[in-house]
Amino acid sequence: MRLGCFLPCFWLLRGLLLCPAAAAGAWRRGTFPHHVVLDENGKYHFRWKHDNTTITFEVEVETRGYVGLGFSPTGSMAQSDMVIGGVANGRPYLKDYNTLNFAGKLNEDHHQDYRLEYGMENNTHTIIAFSRNLHSCDKKDKIITENTVRVIWAYHPEDVKQDNPHYHELNRGRKSLHLLNPVMDTFIPNDALVFNIRHYNVSLPIKDTTYWCQIFKLPTLTKKHHVIRVEPIIQKGHEHLVHHILLYQCHSILNDSALEVGHECYNSNMPDDFFNCESIILAWAIGGKGFSYPPDVGLSLGTSADPVYVMMEVHYDNTNYQEGYVDSSGLKLFYTPVLRKYDAGVIETGVWVSLYHMIPPDMSRYISQGHCTMECLQEALTQEKPSGIHVFAVLLHSHLAGQALRIRHFRNDVEQPLLAHDDEFDFNFQEFRHLKEERVLLPGDSLVTECQYNTTSRSNMTWGGLSTRDEMCLSYLLYYPKIDLSRCESLPEIVPQLGFIGVKEIYQPVMTWPFIIKSPKKYKDLSFTEAMNKFKWSKKKGREFNKLVHGIEMNIRCAKHDQREWQVLFLIQVHGIPILPPSIQPWEPKSEMEPVTCRTTWQYSDPLCVFLSLTLYVILTAGI
Repeated sequence: MRLGCFLPCFWLLRGLLLCPAAAAGAWRRGTFPHHVVLDENGKYHFRWKHDNTTITFEVEVETRGYVGLGFSPTGSMAQSDMVIGGVANGRPYLKDYNTLNFAGKLNEDHHQDYRLEYGMENNTHTIIAFSRNLHSCDKKDKIITENTVRVIWAYHPEDVKQDNPHYHELNRGRKSLHLLNPVMDTFIPNDALVFNIRHYNVSLPIKDTTYWCQIFKLPTLTKKHHVIRVEPIIQKGHEHLVHHILLYQCHSILNDSALEVGHECYNSNMPDDFFNCESIILAWAIGGKGFSYPPDVGLSLGTSADPVYVMMEVHYDNTNYQEGYVDSSGLKLFYTPVLRKYDAGVIETGVWVSLYHMIPPDMSRYISQGHCTMECLQEALTQEKPSGIHVFAVLLHSHLAGQALRIRHFRNDVEQPLLAHDDEFDFNFQEFRHLKEERVLLPGDSLVTECQYNTTSRSNMTWGGLSTRDEMCLSYLLYYPKIDLSRCESLPEIVPQLGFIGVKEIYQPVMTWPFIIKSPKKYKDLSFTEAMNKFKWSKKKGREFNKLVHGIEMNIRCAKHDQREWQVLFLIQVHGIPILPPSIQPWEPKSEMEPVTCRTTWQYSDPLCVFLSLTLYVILTAGI
């Protein structure tokens, strides 16, 4: 028998002969390293595991009816790949569906690419396990990749009858996940100590974006410890409100007087002490779970080089301008005196947050590039760690217009495989990703954080800034061993950008922000942001502007943990000499795609396979 025929025949026979055994309870439940509860009431448990070609799921739901699971491009029913199963009359069933129409109508898929593994139910719950190929070769099925996957779920108290399933009504939801994350050890030893850093009863103003900061003192330790895990403490009901939390180390010049009160960050009257806390040591973002360091890595506490004081910044995203929010969220640190081999560090890379980072309106694809330059990494690594540092996890960060984010890695100007990427970025789901393989950064390397935006729903410019309607293009690299490098970023020069719309002169000296334009007459006495919005943008002009920005000079930031610049960059900036970015084209997904050989699902197009499968089935069942 031909191998190409034998394999699908095997799967056919497996389904025909073994599903009754599953129904009869002869199957043992599998073990799954990944687990998440999809609903707020704890009724829908979702587990999964994967290898290089296949992914297997188990859903355990508090119902005796059907359960549904799907993958959606937007989080809605429309255009989704779905599977529905259950246990009826003691026998498990499973069927592949899709909703490839904007009405969200459920259609049975002609190619049944999901394989039933087992199913069972008791008086309260239904359990169904099933598998599929990551790439099923069915255009109606979603290809499962390392990108963010928007998982949709539903269930119903009744099983599927002869017709389509009954409408699930309110028993439904969505959750974004990274299905192909590597399995990480989350074990916490019994002797681990816990320290909470949290705001208490912060009354939020009635506005869409609030950054709230407060300085805290870390535990007083007589010897070195390592933080081994960090978990968010999100006040119940505020999961949608707390967008991200950053923890900055503060200069040693502070004292306990800085601990008294919290205050709005980036405000004209915020405490001066806040300016002494600018180097990020921990980060968490919406949708993320707890984060564990690798077994041989930890965040150092308790030495003379470690911070005594930290500032916690919480970004609250109150898009509905709801009043009455009082929040007490924060972070939980697990730390231990049992030291690990390496100290962890964090490097912020990408586009320096500024109004000089601007994105035209009505653009379906606009790409910003933030450079961590060869000069910066060369000096920092050569002086601190010539053998290189090991990146083990990455957090990609953008706002509402962000569509796809990636970190490109160059070695002596030769591009390496992507360090990290997400072509289906979800603003409401941002978490650190452990890399499948650690990446070494060496002297001579450079990084480019590249963000792709969609502004087709906007009529004005989008600016770099703090609000969720503003934009960022950042990536946070977790690495070891720690070196004295906190930020490695770039920002395009403003003069060429203003020259694109015809600005000739600004008022000097600059007395206001944003600064004011002097000529030409059509922009006279407008701020540069007003002038950019006055310009008549078109898709063609937007593309031309994007090309210009990729080639103009840029300001660079190569900061130590005390915010001093590394010497080579310090000299450049003292003399006011911006540098040109490397000449690189925006990354194209096709260059990273691995070829997949697709055949017709189950090989049912092969008449010999169908004949042999049916013949073998008749023989075996007659023998039984």
